[in-house]
Amino acid sequence: MKKKVFIPLSILILIAFSIKLILSDYEFGKYDSFEEAIEKGIPYKNKHIIHTVLHDKVTVVFYTTVPILDDSSPANYEVISVAFFEGSNQKGWENIGHNGWTHYENHNMTVYDENLYVSNDEGKTLHDFYVVFGEINNNLIEKVETKTEEEQEFKQANMITDQGKRYYYQFGKNHIVRGLSKDGEVIDRQGG
Repeated sequence: MKKKVFIPLSILILIAFSIKLILSDYEFGKYDSFEEAIEKGIPYKNKHIIHTVLHDKVTVVFYTTVPILDDSSPANYEVISVAFFEGSNQKGWENIGHNGWTHYENHNMTVYDENLYVSNDEGKTLHDFYVVFGEINNNLIEKVETKTEEEQEFKQANMITDQGKRYYYQFGKNHIVRGLSKDGEVIDRQGG
């Protein structure tokens, strides 16, 4: 008796799931255009694109979003995140990175440090790089520099101004970030 009920019920559930999947906007893998990849490939709503840059054959997209809290309501603050896309309008676009963020912040600046690691089925590394980025909140900070604990010298980060806000980014495994005044005085240092 249980077998007679189980099989038809399983078939009905499979049909219902298939119809729901067909009627939804969900797409597997690749998107036809870069705009569609950003719209559908980044899982967060209310996003604003700050900057895009090509690095190691990967299009890196810096964006802001309002996170959804545990009770399904939006937070009252924005976070900065990064998405990693690979492809073209001819071959299609695919989000090849993880989606999320971890950051450190204070009243001077925020620091986000994300890693993209992608390998193929044989275990060969296709992409392996870090990007450190964040927002500059203190008007006295004129430039941002980064370095690893092993490096002796700091490197100047790239600066972006978007909608009246200032941001920075740098590729490489950069765990020490400092914001400097026009005269070179360290206003803030995070990491290391």
